[in-house]
Amino acid sequence: MKNSNQQVLAKFLIFICLCFAFQSTAFAGAKNTQLENDVKQTAQSPAFETENATKAVERLIGKKYAKQINFKAVEKNEEKDYFSIKKGRNNNGIKNRILIEGTSPSALLTGFNWYLKYVAHANISWNGEQLDLPKKLPVPESMIKKEANVQHRFALNDTDEGYTQPYAEWDYWEHKIDILALHGVNEVLVYPGQEAVYKKTFMEFGYTEEEMLEWIPQPAHQAWWLLQNMSSFPDPISQDVIDKRVKLGKKIVKRLKELGMTPVFPGYFGTVPADFEEKNQDANVVPQGTWSGFQRPGWLDPTSTLFQEVAAAFYENQEKIFGETTMYKMDLLHEGGTAGNVNVQNASIAVQNALEEAHPGAIWAILGWQSNPRKETIKAVDRSKMLIVDGLSDRYSDLNREQEWLNTPYAFGSIWNFGGHTTMGANMSVWNSTYWDWLEKPDSALSGIAIMPEASDNNPVAFDFLSELAWRDKPVDFDTWFSKWTERRYGSSDQHAINAWQALQESAYSMPANGWSEAQDGLFSAEPNLSATKAASWSPSSMRYDPATFAKALPELLKVDSSLRTSSAYQYDLMDVTRQVISNESRLLLPQIKAAYNAKDTEKFNKLRNQWLDWMKLLDQVVGTNEQTMIGPWLEKARSFTSNEAEAVKLEYDARTLLTVWGNRSGSEAGLQDYANREWQGLVGDYYYSRWKTYFDSLDKALRTGEEPKAIDWYEFGNNWAQQTNDYPLEPTGDIYELAQQVYDELASQQLASIEMNSDWPAVHLENQ
Repeated sequence: MKNSNQQVLAKFLIFICLCFAFQSTAFAGAKNTQLENDVKQTAQSPAFETENATKAVERLIGKKYAKQINFKAVEKNEEKDYFSIKKGRNNNGIKNRILIEGTSPSALLTGFNWYLKYVAHANISWNGEQLDLPKKLPVPESMIKKEANVQHRFALNDTDEGYTQPYAEWDYWEHKIDILALHGVNEVLVYPGQEAVYKKTFMEFGYTEEEMLEWIPQPAHQAWWLLQNMSSFPDPISQDVIDKRVKLGKKIVKRLKELGMTPVFPGYFGTVPADFEEKNQDANVVPQGTWSGFQRPGWLDPTSTLFQEVAAAFYENQEKIFGETTMYKMDLLHEGGTAGNVNVQNASIAVQNALEEAHPGAIWAILGWQSNPRKETIKAVDRSKMLIVDGLSDRYSDLNREQEWLNTPYAFGSIWNFGGHTTMGANMSVWNSTYWDWLEKPDSALSGIAIMPEASDNNPVAFDFLSELAWRDKPVDFDTWFSKWTERRYGSSDQHAINAWQALQESAYSMPANGWSEAQDGLFSAEPNLSATKAASWSPSSMRYDPATFAKALPELLKVDSSLRTSSAYQYDLMDVTRQVISNESRLLLPQIKAAYNAKDTEKFNKLRNQWLDWMKLLDQVVGTNEQTMIGPWLEKARSFTSNEAEAVKLEYDARTLLTVWGNRSGSEAGLQDYANREWQGLVGDYYYSRWKTYFDSLDKALRTGEEPKAIDWYEFGNNWAQQTNDYPLEPTGDIYELAQQVYDELASQQLASIEMNSDWPAVHLENQ
């Protein structure tokens, strides 16, 4: 019995051991399998963290709402960026949360913006926002997935920094980068601080620090120096300003990389300071003549050994200061450059080789503008390593970029604004058809979009629409798209808002491809002349849309439900439409003033000129309700860029000249005066007003005396204003709704008077309200 019990116990113990061994083996196998899966998953995990996208959302809508957004990094789909928006769980496993997946931090933010626009009905733009969000953010009913149809989403014109905010600091740039990321941009032109690269490079080739500071322009004019158009204006830059801009540039580059966006640096293509050949005897420097009255810097022959040495030093210094990137912007012989005795094909190869030597595989970005890029360049280079950012895509209807550019990859681009003009409008209806026609061609080389207004921070609807092209799969129905725009722009569907934007859609935002990409500028900012038809030399000389159709937007915006009027988006739009309605009046009123003057009808002339000046006063009040359309903050940023008072005066002059006479007398008289005109408080109420009053007073005197009016030196007038340091308001004032109602009432009153008197008063026809 004892042996029997012992046998049973032994068998039981053996059984237990076998079970334990089996379980241990199974556990180990499961553990190994899990480990293998973890390794496999880690190997497949995208190489970026979502933390930086989350931080951007916190900056944009606050931490309370950001906690409701969950981001997940995913792999690209056949090298294509995409995002998806769906229901998900948060990190604690709670259901019905918002899960956004994306292939980069910027793709995640693009998905977040798509969620804001089409699920939460909110809007964030570079001109106001509407964020009337519920405490618990709505969850999408079904998954939304969008894939980029092009690889390159490029932003910013070479001139953007100068015309938008040349003295902006990090707070401005941080928000701007967030806005660009929200709109799907993944390549951004970065110029702040690049002057330090040129300075350091050429001090290695015989120049003193003083000579370099003399050669480099102040910040507001630097873009045109980098384009090889000019140098040495208006005053020598200081090392303190350069140091501050380098610090800013480094922050911009760091943030772009954190968000998965490519910083686009200026590359080296041969620009040299004066007397380069005297300091470097083997140099072959081709004089570049003048650009709009300015002496251009010389061009070092890229086929020379010396060019290769300079280029190598340039890229080495640039990398030391700002790090590496994968795209470099260069325009050979921009706007009238001269090749001289240099073979352009060989020069183009040499420029690309120098870039390849410094940064293997880097893309050469080049502007499609006028004769640029030259056919010799296109034929010679490795076209797979070039991207043409086309600035003329929407200006002409007969373009064939594949044929013209030999299938070089290019980005469909628009320059809907020149010089910072405040005019509303863009060729959006052209984009909605041409982009798709070009993308769907069998031999299409279209591989990007390019958002390139000469100044940003304007026409937010155009920015929103152009950026969306890269994430859609077909043209949109305009009526539906604009209706959705009003819903997210103001927070709810409102028929009056829809009516307003229908009027804007049918006028300013449906301009044709007839040789222009921007709308007309206003005549209040034109150099005074009774025959003036434009303010800037190269602006359209007539209206590009029906002003009466446009004007219908004003009374409709005034009727928008009062609950939707408090957002900065609505406030900006009402200001902008009111401003544009007044601006359009200038084109109707000036011919009437001219007719009265020619008829020597002093009474009518003075009545009409007083109306003109009254409109200018009212316009100044309207634009004074928004900080983005005030000259005070613009000038204050310039002055505060340095603590040195003498330097502050120079920086303010730099900023003032760009907006008025632009540069020196020869440049101004060559066509640059008022190139950057804009309807801003201070400019309208002071500078432009005083010009027109001075002019009208001279005409009034001529009518009374019978003598010819004396000629006025408008360059001297403008330069004297630019040299002033008087203050302008820094904070917005006034109620835009009340002012807009006043403008509408005055226009309606003029129309009624015109009907009753059967006169030819040039008021915009408004529907009877």
